Amino acid sequence: MSVYIVPLPWVTPPLSGNRTRGNPHARAKEVEQAKGEARWAVRGARLPKVAGANITLAFRVADKRRRDADNLAPTLKVCQDALVLEEVIPDDSWVHIPSATCRIHPPSAEGPAMWLAIETLGEIA
Repeated sequence: MSVYIVPLPWVTPPLSGNRTRGNPHARAKEVEQAKGEARWAVRGARLPKVAGANITLAFRVADKRRRDADNLAPTLKVCQDALVLEEVIPDDSWVHIPSATCRIHPPSAEGPAMWLAIETLGEIA
């Protein structure tokens, strides 16, 4: 078991569970853009192919405003899709990703950031 950290290009989530209204075509474009950005981040991390992994989307916030970690779920979903599209994980079902979570970290001098923590469950030879 190994843990890989993939820095993501965002300082705020590109997608949020709070945004349910608006033009669905505009929303689809936002999802595709976020997925493309996540794919570049995954590709840049040069991860090995794995049989499965527990995935955590981490968000270090800029300030102490209250936030709900569940609102990060749409961003986590595009990150999981990116892992599949980049062939790091065979698919994003429970068989290969038994645990997918979102976590909010308090502000720090390093500033806001987002990253994926990928705890592998076995590498593919």
